[in-house]
Amino acid sequence: MAAHRNQEDSLKKLLWRCRRGTKELDILLTRFVEQKYALLSDREKSNFDLLLETQDPLLTEWLCFDTVPPEKLAPIVEQIRTMNR
Repeated sequence: MAAHRNQEDSLKKLLWRCRRGTKELDILLTRFVEQKYALLSDREKSNFDLLLETQDPLLTEWLCFDTVPPEKLAPIVEQIRTMNR
């Protein structure tokens, strides 16, 4: 039961981090976490966490305008883009 609670707390924290202050990013990131995050590998989850450290203007460019992200983040960015097309 404690492990389940820790997972719920971790998910809540992650969803909070997805709240960026712009409706577009909030929707893209929150939807991705709710629908796909549990299916990601540990490496992909780590890269998603790294993605969340990105400043909003750059994140918007990557997710909304097809600007090329760094190679390490490209696969997770592409998953988010694909899911939201």
